[in-house]
Amino acid sequence: MWTADWWWKTQAGFPLLENGSTVIPVILGSDKTMLSTLSCDKSVWPVYLSIGNLSKAKRQSVKSNGLILIRLLPRCPNGPKTHTIKIAYQESMATMLRPLEEPAKGGIKVLCADGRTRHAYPQIASFLADYPEQCNMTGVKYGWCPHCEIDPD
Repeated sequence: MWTADWWWKTQAGFPLLENGSTVIPVILGSDKTMLSTLSCDKSVWPVYLSIGNLSKAKRQSVKSNGLILIRLLPRCPNGPKTHTIKIAYQESMATMLRPLEEPAKGGIKVLCADGRTRHAYPQIASFLADYPEQCNMTGVKYGWCPHCEIDPD
């Protein structure tokens, strides 16, 4: 991830990065999961977090704890309409990510692997999700393309 253009462009936006500071790319992921095979209506959206400073092999290894579960967002099985579910999903994600707002602007001090303390700026780099979760996050109607005006039928 550290070879990506996004990282270089993001680092250029912080004036203190010449003093050994860095950006911490925050990677989020979510996918609806069924909790029960018998009742079929109990499901949640687990939200996982990783950081881009870890190597890809470390992030993907099961034993390295490179990916952690930070929240289980409940899903209403037979409740409100789809629009209400999308708003609840977006509000839940916003509430969950609110603690990152201040550190993203002012930075935080972190102890690095070489034993030095550095100033770091956590920035949301990506949200990994399949199509239904992307529709919930963006508010796009399921089955419709957000770029064109063609009716899906």
